Amino acid sequence: MTSLSRTRVVTRTIALAALAAASLGCKVVIEHAGDSARSTKRSDTVVSLPYTRPADTVAAASRPAVPAPLPLPQISTADGDVSDSSAAETTPADLAMLSLELIIPLPGVKASELRDTFNEKRGGGTRTHEALDIMAPRGTPVLSASAGRVLKLHNSKDGGLMVYAADASDRFVLMYAHLDRYAEGMRDSVPLRQGQIIGYVGSTGNAAADAPHLHFAIAHPRDVKLWWTGTAIDPRPLLR
Repeated sequence: MTSLSRTRVVTRTIALAALAAASLGCKVVIEHAGDSARSTKRSDTVVSLPYTRPADTVAAASRPAVPAPLPLPQISTADGDVSDSSAAETTPADLAMLSLELIIPLPGVKASELRDTFNEKRGGGTRTHEALDIMAPRGTPVLSASAGRVLKLHNSKDGGLMVYAADASDRFVLMYAHLDRYAEGMRDSVPLRQGQIIGYVGSTGNAAADAPHLHFAIAHPRDVKLWWTGTAIDPRPLLR
């Protein structure tokens, strides 16, 4: 039987049931086969009709399930380490330009007073320091060595309270570690002026409590968004 013929038969059945019910003073209740059962009054005339699932429901049921999206990978960083996995090539011209935009990040310290600590061995001789340590009394203001912006305020087991910042060219990462505390208003992504106070000298992390100092490091990554990576650069020659 065609769909049109079936529709005419069903319609006629409903009409006849309605006429019969009206003559008896009853109301007609239409139920579809497959619907959940429900109670009716005795005066109800129940007409059961075959249930046909809507076409869109059938199509939806036949479609394969879409898997849930996988979670994005979480980035983990090694405390105190600078990786060269995303290093960029650094030319003498790059270093010359960087040197022009840098100041010593502690007030009153002269270039001649800086001690070469970049190649010192640390961790029982297992790693190279690759940073400049500048000794200073606890609470000495730490200055932004360059204009730029904060990339990340980070609390590390080794480095303690740290600031990772981009330089004015947005190509180099400047890192300040072992801070006693941050300056008011410091947060990720804020712009920095050269000479602006970003924190205060301390000994957080693995620094000796009786030897507060600033651990100042520079790295050149392929992208400053990867603030924990890059080729380590000796800051001391650039601060002359």
